Amino acid sequence: MGGPFWRGLSNKYYLQKDSLILSAQIDGKRIETVEVSLNKMEVVQSRGLQNRASEYNKDIVDLVNKNMHQISKRMEATG
Repeated sequence: MGGPFWRGLSNKYYLQKDSLILSAQIDGKRIETVEVSLNKMEVVQSRGLQNRASEYNKDIVDLVNKNMHQISKRMEATG
């Protein structure tokens, strides 16, 4: 994991075993990075450029929450 994206992550949450990291994109452009706690099955954070919430933040978090059952289902299948 040495690309420019990973270099910009200062807290290294992508290394946590309890975290699922998702990339929210519009037309192939990364808008926000979403961290989901796999133990709690909830969004821990969702941030865009300069660690700020984008104008789409609420919609992104709502979409991930609405589909959390899909993540849980896949975890059970690989369990």
